[in-house]
Amino acid sequence: MPPLLTLSSRRSGSSRVALRVVVRVGLAVALLCLAPDSMPRAESSVTLVSPGALQAFGATTFDTEGEAVGRSRFEVEPADQGVQTMRVVMSIEGGGSNLSQATLAPVAAAAAVGGRLGGSALEAAQTGSPVTLRLIEERSQSRSAEGETFPLLVIDHERRRVSCYPAGEPESAGSHKDIPEQDRVVNVPMQLFFLPLVRGEVDDVHFQIATCHDGPVLYDMIAVRGPTFERDGRRVIEVEYGPDFGATVAWFASRLLPSFSFWFDAEDGSYLGHRMPLHRKGPEVTLVRQGLTPAAIGAD
Repeated sequence: MPPLLTLSSRRSGSSRVALRVVVRVGLAVALLCLAPDSMPRAESSVTLVSPGALQAFGATTFDTEGEAVGRSRFEVEPADQGVQTMRVVMSIEGGGSNLSQATLAPVAAAAAVGGRLGGSALEAAQTGSPVTLRLIEERSQSRSAEGETFPLLVIDHERRRVSCYPAGEPESAGSHKDIPEQDRVVNVPMQLFFLPLVRGEVDDVHFQIATCHDGPVLYDMIAVRGPTFERDGRRVIEVEYGPDFGATVAWFASRLLPSFSFWFDAEDGSYLGHRMPLHRKGPEVTLVRQGLTPAAIGAD
């Protein structure tokens, strides 16, 4: 069978619509309050390599017609021992919003218990040198334009547990699901997780996303390196992702991946934009780094 690299950047209308429904169910992302910790913690196993210090920047939210419908931003909040919280704030006119965050730490800091972070890892975090980060926690919460607040999703990588807390209900109403021993859950820092694809080190990556849908649910996903093209003098590489149908139908899956994508600068790997649903009931939006448009990064 042809390899996944034969993936086309164009999909048939019926295939895109059908698979968007599948992915929409599995792509609710955003943030808010934290549940008290009463269980023992272990070292988290999801690691990402950041090419430098995480950067805050603004973004514009576009609808499927390419019209600007809101402002979004990426925030970075530093803490002790090189720990950083990356926060993504997405919104559209009319009230729909999505708040998501991921807490990451240099590997030495994530493994330490009440100790001091080793100098090399801390220096890398502070100076912008490449550093391996461990994913500690992700959390998200969305609100529809109609005022519906979706459950709070908390992915605790140290406790290896996904939790869903219904909005407006006591913490005891939360439901939980264990993360498999091989933790592959990545909801928020996908621009870091996809960098090996951007650099050409791998052809595809298999991972899971978590969502709250009648309780916590894990979905198997696959991301593949898409086409590289030039727009406005910039070389852009697209990473496409969608449901992982398994090795037995890998070729079929590669032909039908939906149009959910990330776009990166092919020269330095910097994030340019991404497309996803604002929440599990839609609408689909495209975030584009401030100063750019969907057309400028090939997301039109």
